[in-house]
Amino acid sequence: MAKPGKLDQRITLEQLSLVSDGGGGSTKTWAGLSVAPIVWAHVKASGGRETFDDDRTNATATTTFTIRNRDDVQENDRIVWRSEFYNIRHVMRQGTRDMYLRIVAERGAPIQAGVETLNQFSSAFSEAFA
Repeated sequence: MAKPGKLDQRITLEQLSLVSDGGGGSTKTWAGLSVAPIVWAHVKASGGRETFDDDRTNATATTTFTIRNRDDVQENDRIVWRSEFYNIRHVMRQGTRDMYLRIVAERGAPIQAGVETLNQFSSAFSEAFA
């Protein structure tokens, strides 16, 4: 796996949270994890692909992030690296005694099932403030 000196990139781990809108309701927003959201990581490009759907081209890039082991990272979270958003697809948990945690994430893809896609989130946001 990665050696401590190879953890040379700063990333931010974020989760989707409900935040009070001040009017008695709430809105969904991305926020850093509650404990140490900014961590050192080893970043390795894993591949990419392009598809053509609904008269448009969709490009995605898969990247593997290796960080020190922790138990609060989930598949419906995301990573921010170099001002780009990476949706976590798989958290490779091998045990609590392992020193590192590998995370496979995609840039340019909607967030994981169970959470609204970015397009749906944008539409709901636009409708709420139209």
